[in-house]
Amino acid sequence: MTGHVRIAIAGAGISGFATLGHLVENLRAVASAKVVIYWLQPPREIQTHNLSAAQCDRLAHLKSIGLDPAQLFGGGQVYHPVQPSLFTFNGSSAARGFNFVSQRYDSTDYFEWVQANRPLLATLYPDFAPETGQQRHPVHTLDDIQGTTPRGAYGLYLHDQFLALKAHLPKHITLKIIPEALQASVHTEKTVAIETSTRKLSVDYLVQATGHRFAELRPEWAGRVFTAYPCDRYGQNLPQQIAVVGAGPAGIEVALHALHNLQVEHVTLVSRHAQSRLPQIEPTDPYKCQWFTPEKMRLQPTAENAKSLLRKELAACYQACNLPYPGWEKLLKIEAYPDFLRQYLQTTEQSPNHPFAHLVRPVMSFYDRVKDWLPADEQTGVLQLIHQVKPLFATQSRPCAELMLAAFQSKRLKLIAGDFLPAQTTPTIVRPDGTQIHPDCVILATGFVQSTSPPCYSQLRNTRCYSVIGTSLSSVNRQAASIANTIVETLAFDQASRSTKERVSAHCR
Repeated sequence: MTGHVRIAIAGAGISGFATLGHLVENLRAVASAKVVIYWLQPPREIQTHNLSAAQCDRLAHLKSIGLDPAQLFGGGQVYHPVQPSLFTFNGSSAARGFNFVSQRYDSTDYFEWVQANRPLLATLYPDFAPETGQQRHPVHTLDDIQGTTPRGAYGLYLHDQFLALKAHLPKHITLKIIPEALQASVHTEKTVAIETSTRKLSVDYLVQATGHRFAELRPEWAGRVFTAYPCDRYGQNLPQQIAVVGAGPAGIEVALHALHNLQVEHVTLVSRHAQSRLPQIEPTDPYKCQWFTPEKMRLQPTAENAKSLLRKELAACYQACNLPYPGWEKLLKIEAYPDFLRQYLQTTEQSPNHPFAHLVRPVMSFYDRVKDWLPADEQTGVLQLIHQVKPLFATQSRPCAELMLAAFQSKRLKLIAGDFLPAQTTPTIVRPDGTQIHPDCVILATGFVQSTSPPCYSQLRNTRCYSVIGTSLSSVNRQAASIANTIVETLAFDQASRSTKERVSAHCR
């Protein structure tokens, strides 16, 4: 492989760092080509007047030690240190997730990094507890690295990993950071023309790694409707009662942050089926799926079979855990979620060997393991099945779940079924019975929609544009690795084609 290769990555968050890490790893042994990687990321504009006192203190301390909070790389908005310490994730997720600096230049994984940076983290996140002045959870401590840590701590770790990667780039790879956003791109057969606010570049490959975004906010909603990220768009001036649409991990965190840190008196949490997320529990005993396996799915690759296998597996797992099986219908139609959450927390406190704990990974990874065998309509059916049971298996942290239950019991938090209507000029939530609610303030935590500008392209050999659109650490890692492999394979394929043409041309002469 010879010549000069130019690759642009738009976005310096999780997806962009994953792409950069895998590209560097794959290109490390290919020293015959000079590679320039452009990394596009505008400085992060932080609205400090919307932050809690603890968040402002955190940013001030970062600046005092030479870290610019507006220009950190690797963690994006979700893992930015500005996030409240209530915005957490499971430490085990970091262990199972990705280490983009796969060469391990500093021999430090996330847990080792946490211990090496205890003085800094103790200052930034005192006792790993929620923000100053709110209810603390007993397991939010520096020693709880196997459980829950603030997302912002993971973002700082990723930034350190980026600095390690940058310091050990091979001589044939040059990294140029462009502090601007990608505004437009034009894909031709051989190049991609990209534009920012001040410059135009021609590159061989473009990877859009801007992650996901929430749906666009209508101008009429200004001051009344916000998105969950970045969290500094809303703050101290929220009204006493708000609605948070979406009861996944983001919705739970936003609701708790509003109740504890932003002086909000009451939060209505809205989800389609009045269900939320359960905390991930690490089981102490092993369990091997008997029914819900790729092997049994291969025998009959249909969505209906997937549903049948999952029902059988749930019954078998409940029996193995010595728990009474409530039945499929009752699991999917929880009438009183606070009671369901309370019982689940009590059960898992007595024994972490709960069916949901055993099955969370098999269920959440099932689609990726079987999709290649399924026609398009059956793929859709399996995805619908996973989304149907996702509230039971998609996880939050246990401390947040316990704080959430306390908010239910104090009647400061209410969970209702409903849908947000994005086409209405007045913020509107419609209940299953057709009645409508018009909250004074809404925070959307409804999951993400795929970015549409610039356009996304399929990941085929004949294209020069790619997108990383995963919504979890593992899916982002897989997609970034796949794209990096494809780009390097395409480079090798192009080089082989050029060499063949040159030999034929020389022979003809």
